[in-house]
Amino acid sequence: MNRITCIVSISVFSVLLVLSFTLSPVAALNSVNIFPPGGKPYGLTYADHIKNFWKWSLAIPAKDNPINDPTGANCANGQTNTKSPVFYLGFNNGGISNRTCKVQAGKGLFIPVMQVEKSDKEAPGSSIQDLDKSAKQDQDSVNSLYLKVGDKEYNYQDLLKYRTHTDAFDVVFPNNGIFGVMQGGPSKAVADGFYIITEPLAKGTYPIHFKSSLLCTEPGCSEPNFAQDITYTIIAQ
Repeated sequence: MNRITCIVSISVFSVLLVLSFTLSPVAALNSVNIFPPGGKPYGLTYADHIKNFWKWSLAIPAKDNPINDPTGANCANGQTNTKSPVFYLGFNNGGISNRTCKVQAGKGLFIPVMQVEKSDKEAPGSSIQDLDKSAKQDQDSVNSLYLKVGDKEYNYQDLLKYRTHTDAFDVVFPNNGIFGVMQGGPSKAVADGFYIITEPLAKGTYPIHFKSSLLCTEPGCSEPNFAQDITYTIIAQ
């Protein structure tokens, strides 16, 4: 092989190598890590983040609430121009959702892989002990968990350790709120579930996919059968 042929061969190989990395769907995915359980992401415990998430979610009327949004058009409602270090992703009321959201780069994502909240607005006359028991019973029945964040996947066993049960906290429902609350006002709530918080996002696009299900066969189950499957395209800019 002469020198010219050798140079051409090396050049062609280099171009093909660059193209293989450019076109690889795995290589194109942006990567972001999640915080381990039990710590204090952004200076708050997981329980405190969860309480803030529910205060945000429950305060938005049903018609504008991100949980009822099929496309992601309402995903930033109630969290624009805030100093929160995290951007909350909404769950849904069951079924499949595909949403696209723009997020400020430098924020982390709060992801409700599986969630429940019980309040005395939804169950008038309930004691804190009643709310505790109901929330725990609901999440004791979870039978599947899955999360993919960028190029990283987490299965049921990975996510089990992220379960958090909160103590009681104060929330305020609007009129015509979610979960059938028509008359707004202050309420006591308890939350449980499996929640993930990511490290800050660099600029880029991040596919997020999470799904979960539960089957509760015990007497008094508030949600006997529930499954959600949610895909987000997060554009950090």
